[in-house]
Amino acid sequence: MNLSNLENTYNVLITHMKNNNYSQRYISLVNYEIKALLKNGRKCKSYLDYYETFIKSTEKAGKRKYRLDTLNLIMNFDIYKIFPSRYQLKHKIIDNSNYTKLNKAFKEVIDVHYIISKNNGKKENTTHNEALRGASFFIYLQNIGKCNFEDVTENDVLNFFVDENNKLIKSYSYKKQIRAVLKSASTQIKECEKILNYLPILKQNRKNINFLKSYEIQKIKDVLNSKSLEIDYRTKAIVTLLLYTGLRGCDIASLKLTDIDWENEIITIIQNKTDNELQLPLLPVIGNILFEYITKERPKSNIQNIFIRKDSDLPITKSSVDIAVCKVMDMAQIRMEKGARRGTHIFRYHLATFLLQQNIPQPIITQTLGHSLPSSLDPYLHADFVHLKECSLSVEKFSKMEVQQ
Repeated sequence: MNLSNLENTYNVLITHMKNNNYSQRYISLVNYEIKALLKNGRKCKSYLDYYETFIKSTEKAGKRKYRLDTLNLIMNFDIYKIFPSRYQLKHKIIDNSNYTKLNKAFKEVIDVHYIISKNNGKKENTTHNEALRGASFFIYLQNIGKCNFEDVTENDVLNFFVDENNKLIKSYSYKKQIRAVLKSASTQIKECEKILNYLPILKQNRKNINFLKSYEIQKIKDVLNSKSLEIDYRTKAIVTLLLYTGLRGCDIASLKLTDIDWENEIITIIQNKTDNELQLPLLPVIGNILFEYITKERPKSNIQNIFIRKDSDLPITKSSVDIAVCKVMDMAQIRMEKGARRGTHIFRYHLATFLLQQNIPQPIITQTLGHSLPSSLDPYLHADFVHLKECSLSVEKFSKMEVQQ
């Protein structure tokens, strides 16, 4: 495989990603993959051959997929002269996506959705996920022989959401994403309005949040403050950030040295999920542990990410944040039972419900959590038991017999 073009121009790709606000973590991973490709790829016949030789046969499933996605980006730049763009459908080394199997009419719906969503400023990741659901829906129609809008009936659409026993098999969010595709495309493809009218009315259901109890919070704090337990500064710093800021795990992984304003005691980040700026106070408990980690444990590196892997000059990933949480919970001896929720998001739940119980106004909580919409706070309201109890009905007016019945 001739990689001379990539060798001579890959700096252009890296510069483009920097100028378009790609995270330093992702840029470092792309740079790493390029160097690995230049080192080992010349003996391969193609990008597919390289993938099957050096990635598919050597990596675990999770890392294999991540490296394949990165390699797709590099191949598009190297062979097709296409710069990375999250909303654009790209050439793929292995392309088994539903989109590629769609006929011309249905594929046009997905294409129009991408264009309209981009013009309306919709998040690229959101648009992509909606397109995946839309393509899955149209593949279903093709598979049952309905290859054009005229042939599609209401029963065809309803049968996509229920099984032969009339049991719901697709969620409210699934239907919502399909509707988003059809609605945006209907501005140019009028036939989509017919399918929109066939979509079922589904109720949104939310699972109860397995929030952190007060005794669990205290045990976590005991571990973080312990002088006897062997716990590294990086783990302490990560969990402290989760506990006191409610930041998402991906935002902690991509936190940079320049995001910390030590003089004014402010943390300022661009959120990975929303691309919106978020400012939070640099509390002493956070600043102290970050300083300890940076000065005593952080490897010397030219990269700007605060948290760096111990075995390589690369920033940590979201999985490292998850590992830090599990490590602290193991030490605290909490949530040890099989299936207990241990993810980073429960710290956001904790912060939100704690602020709600302290009667902090909802707009301030929304701002603290970095939500784009006030309605994003709604799921957290379901766990605000302090105020929910105020809405409960007294059973004093009912007789003992009535209560038992």
